[in-house]
Amino acid sequence: MGVSVKVGPKYQVVIPQTIRKKVPIHPQKKVLVEEINGVIFILTKPTSFTEFMIGLGKEVWKGMDPQAYVKKERESWE
Repeated sequence: MGVSVKVGPKYQVVIPQTIRKKVPIHPQKKVLVEEINGVIFILTKPTSFTEFMIGLGKEVWKGMDPQAYVKKERESWE
């Protein structure tokens, strides 16, 4: 479970020191704030979204040959 913090009057939240020590975040560094199903996530903003996305969804291809899959799909177009 997380650490309990208080939301200030301007909706500001202080990130506890125990968490700041674990995450590469510093004053003035930009973060991403996302809401999914009523849960708020604060993520460090990646320096490169390309590198951040590399490997995303790789579990979909486990046990499959991607080249054979693409070849089969292309053949179905004809």
